[in-house]
Amino acid sequence: MTRKTRVSVTIDEAVVAKAKAAGVNLSAVAEEAIRFETRAEEMRRWADENKAALQAKARQIEEEGLWSDGFRLF
Repeated sequence: MTRKTRVSVTIDEAVVAKAKAAGVNLSAVAEEAIRFETRAEEMRRWADENKAALQAKARQIEEEGLWSDGFRLF
């Protein structure tokens, strides 16, 4: 079982009222949104940290092509 931590957030009360009326689990939605944004930030940081290597590989592919180029039927 995953341990949970209580946090405090401030959300527009009209949004909270609509969500509750619709039966939305605010904690689950917040947790999923935080998980999504955290992963997106990790990916942005990874891409930034590896930008030079990614650009070098793209240049290599542009100059040499891919190993599979001779096998493609399209």
